[in-house]
Amino acid sequence: MTSNFTHLHLLTSYSLSCSTINIDKLIKVAKKNKITALAITDHLNVFAAIKFYQKCIDNKIKPIIGCQIPVKYDTEGRLTPNIIVLCKNIDGYKNLIKLLSEIHVKKEQNKSAAADISQLKKYNDGLIILSGGRNGIVGSNLFSEENTSKICFVKELREIFSDRIYIQIDRRNDQSEKLFNNKLLMIAEELGLPLVATNHVLFLEKTDFDAHEVRVCINKKIKIDDRVNQSEFSDEQYFKTENEFKILFEDIPDAIENISEIVKKCNIHINTKGYHLPLFNTPDNSNVDIYFDNVVERGLQEILENNPDLNISEYKDRLKHEIKVIKEMGFVSYFLIVQEFIDWAKKNLIPVGPGRGSGAGSLVAFAMKITSIDPIKYNLLFERFLNVERMSMPDFDIDFCMISRQKIIEHITNLYGESKVSQIITYGTLSARAVIRDVGRVLGMGYTFVDRIAKLIPFSVGITIDDALKQNKELKKEYQNNEEIKNLIDTSKKLEGLPRNVGKHAAGIVVAPRDIDNFIPLYRVEESDEIVTQYDKDDIEKLGLVKFDILGLRTLSIIDRATKTIIENHGKIKNDSYIGLDDSKVFDLLQQKLTTGVFQLESSGMKRYMGRLKPDCFDDIVAIVALYRPGPLGTGMVDDFINNKHGKKINYEHSLLEPILSETYGLILYQEQVMEISRSLANYTLGEADLLRRAMGKKKKEEMEMHRKKFIDGAILKGINPNIASSIFSKMEKFAGYGFNKSHSVAYASISYQCAFLKTYYTSEFLSAALSSDMDNTDKVISLIDACEEMSITVLQPNINQSAFNFTSLNKNSILYGLGAIKGVGANAVNHISEERLTNGNFKSIFDFCERISLNTVNIGTIDALIYSGSFDVFKENRLTMKNSLHKAMLYGQQKQNSKNTGQQELFENKSESFLVSQEDDIDSSLKINDTINNRLKSLSLEKKVIGFYLSGHPIKEYQDEITSMSIKSIEYYFNQLYSIETDDDYSEHGTVSGVITNIRSQRMGQDQFINILTIDDSTHRLEIILFSDVYEKYRNLIKENEVLFFSGVIAVDDYNGDLSMKATKVIDMDSARLKFSKEIELFISPEHINDNVLDKIVSILEPHKNGKCPLTIKCLSNQHIVPLNLDNQWLINPSSNLINGLSDLLGKENIIVKYQ
Repeated sequence: MTSNFTHLHLLTSYSLSCSTINIDKLIKVAKKNKITALAITDHLNVFAAIKFYQKCIDNKIKPIIGCQIPVKYDTEGRLTPNIIVLCKNIDGYKNLIKLLSEIHVKKEQNKSAAADISQLKKYNDGLIILSGGRNGIVGSNLFSEENTSKICFVKELREIFSDRIYIQIDRRNDQSEKLFNNKLLMIAEELGLPLVATNHVLFLEKTDFDAHEVRVCINKKIKIDDRVNQSEFSDEQYFKTENEFKILFEDIPDAIENISEIVKKCNIHINTKGYHLPLFNTPDNSNVDIYFDNVVERGLQEILENNPDLNISEYKDRLKHEIKVIKEMGFVSYFLIVQEFIDWAKKNLIPVGPGRGSGAGSLVAFAMKITSIDPIKYNLLFERFLNVERMSMPDFDIDFCMISRQKIIEHITNLYGESKVSQIITYGTLSARAVIRDVGRVLGMGYTFVDRIAKLIPFSVGITIDDALKQNKELKKEYQNNEEIKNLIDTSKKLEGLPRNVGKHAAGIVVAPRDIDNFIPLYRVEESDEIVTQYDKDDIEKLGLVKFDILGLRTLSIIDRATKTIIENHGKIKNDSYIGLDDSKVFDLLQQKLTTGVFQLESSGMKRYMGRLKPDCFDDIVAIVALYRPGPLGTGMVDDFINNKHGKKINYEHSLLEPILSETYGLILYQEQVMEISRSLANYTLGEADLLRRAMGKKKKEEMEMHRKKFIDGAILKGINPNIASSIFSKMEKFAGYGFNKSHSVAYASISYQCAFLKTYYTSEFLSAALSSDMDNTDKVISLIDACEEMSITVLQPNINQSAFNFTSLNKNSILYGLGAIKGVGANAVNHISEERLTNGNFKSIFDFCERISLNTVNIGTIDALIYSGSFDVFKENRLTMKNSLHKAMLYGQQKQNSKNTGQQELFENKSESFLVSQEDDIDSSLKINDTINNRLKSLSLEKKVIGFYLSGHPIKEYQDEITSMSIKSIEYYFNQLYSIETDDDYSEHGTVSGVITNIRSQRMGQDQFINILTIDDSTHRLEIILFSDVYEKYRNLIKENEVLFFSGVIAVDDYNGDLSMKATKVIDMDSARLKFSKEIELFISPEHINDNVLDKIVSILEPHKNGKCPLTIKCLSNQHIVPLNLDNQWLINPSSNLINGLSDLLGKENIIVKYQ
């Protein structure tokens, strides 16, 4: 006889705070124990419902879907812990969806989500209620006074649910259990409610308890040893067997029998067949299919008219085939829906991308202007997108201008109705590296120790810890020989892959034909307070609902901004090569690695590959976009591709491969190539070839063996040797794991080419647009300003009389800094300044500025930022003087404005205008700040504070001649070394660099231990300096932002970003460097300085630095002769910064020469 035993209170890992139960493993345990029904009851969500349901059905297990829900049990709205709600049938499932949606959507701010009695009454049909166990409506605070009102609440539930409510009882062998359960039995009897045995299951095996506790601590962001109280959980909360349960509850057999009764009552069928598309209303109310045909035919006619050289029959045959498939699969409305909002975007001047993903392989999409990629021209396959042999929803991913993306979502929401549209949930998971770091932190292991182990996990998408143990011998050795590491890895394996957090999908929205909570429950994300679906994009697709990925792509905003500026400046864009994708000058730019700002091609690693590849055709860009990913990079495919392009002999195993693989120099790079090989060599249809591609990607052994036989049999029929066929299949199988979607690569490569074209021919306009789009990202701005310098374009400092909010292209050689990129200067302030400047002309001084602008709109913080940034340098006064005068200038401006506002101008002028006007015409000498080296350095430091970097000058320039004389190599030298070598894997060099510290940050290494990372800048490049705690402690007194320091250590490629970094072992400041390397100081006194007063000042400056080690020579310039002054040994000096700066301020920097060894 089949048993109906199961656990009716079980939380999966989708209860993010407290469960480790993976659904696949749950199914395995159930099958092992011959359990024929399973229930899940996650806390306030059914995230796992569809995955769980489908896997149960696939394994012939009855699925029971439920949820753990907090309830408000009295009028004061106090929360009890929980009740358990189980779906008795499909009506119950639909009501649970509605109930959860309403709980989340109507949740009040700063209050926890919970159900009240009216909601439970409203949605009770088809639901079974359990009392929630120890933390439930009856069990929580069982002996407190509150329990009376909770019992009343249970009585209300009894009235609503009748025979569909049960009192839970569990047993965990703890001390207070007997007293607790006796009270519970009395209440159940008093209420006349049946008992059901449960266990609040949170993990599968008893031995999983420790891993479960780590999971709880990861969620709480605490170390396991830092918990204040003993764990609220028990090691008894595992998936107990039926036999264990019968022994536990042998004195209450009804509690066991009621499990079976509930299982029998619960019978749910969720329809995962068919589609639920929103209705598309044609503009002329015509038949949808006829309207679709007309749109597509008109689109193709336009393509053929604009391109008379195309093969008309080829295009018409392809279009006919695609239309047939689209209609057979029922997706006509889908295409029209997508076309509608893309057309709306274009009409509203919102830039739209050329395509994305496999959708670019559709000629229908091209004809409808959904994409702008000709799939026939690039040998893209429709079957990669839609395949009658693989029934699945089409999926157009569409890029829009980042700035206007939200407008598209609002348009779709307005068109179909807010209740029918929702954004989609996404889950963050504990990946192999991430889980090791999290577990190590919770267990209190040191950062360096855990980081070393985490880095032994190969950097490969989707890799597991078990994979890593097989691939990395060092990791396996550590695991076998070190108990602490074994414990870390074993615990991590138990948590690996579990969901860690939820959020809003970056792009996905779902549109339903009716209110969305008829199909999908909604959820409120705690961190952002946003409403999203509870099902992810995969489950939404399984339910047959349509989703759209509305992506924001910043590059489209850049291209749009640049194009508008070009048209303003030049009237039109040079078009021929822009469309033709074959301009030699564009490829020259790429070959020179001048790709900062060029979409997909601007990373350090990509630049190095571009330099080696030397792309000379569009296909090369398509290929490098596909190749520059962790998988191909790890296999050496990129090197093979480059070598083959540059002359290495290519051997094709069969002549039929050459026309398919020639564009990728003999390598299988694209998924479409796998499909073409299957069709050409083994007589696969393209639909069958798509199934083979998918099977190879999923690496299903049985399916692959079936395809291997089919492939070889098909090849034999075409006269191909079976051994060669088998070898080709093996290569396909190997490379399919790294194969890329060519449709996507072509679409994105076209954007790359657009950027490269604009950068080549309209450099200033393009880079100013890129700077404007990324002005809130200091690192990006710095990188783009470097790119300007590479292209001989000067970025001029902000100018209050010229600058707009954005960066402005002044001419082909210069870009003006945007006021909006200054920290502390907002759009309202800039708009106000611009309007005043346009109305009344340029500002003449800081006093004129303060008189003419509203000091409420442009406050003192904004004016400070404008001064420090150099925006007021046009007033020909140094910045510190202007800052020193600001209070008076603002007082002057306020008095002027007040007098105008109150109509007392004449009285005001009689009394005090003479004083104020004198301030406007000439800043009081008492407020002036001298232009000394230290003050110039202070100004630069303040400039960096508001701009994020040094623009008008650089502190290192004050010391550049000396640093060069010390034979210190520039940071740029080391980067050039890196760029000049074939591979960066083993690049490492010991050296000394100098630079200004621009940023200091710390990362925790473990308890009370940190690693410190500095960014230094020497005006040629930037470099990250890594200081471990012992080195940092030794030199911490030297390490301050804006200090010029010297660092010695090993310079090597950073594992994460591909750039260089230094692990420093020694740090010295400028004074120490001078002392170490200097051999003599020479002072030159020009004729105008030769007087007793100057000599006295020199002596005064020198006096504190006497009795040092460095000889001093003073040379007087007289009548074109140099007259040295002989000094005795007491004038051996220490060449400190104070000394050098003081002498430079007195005599001029050019008259102080420090000679170095």
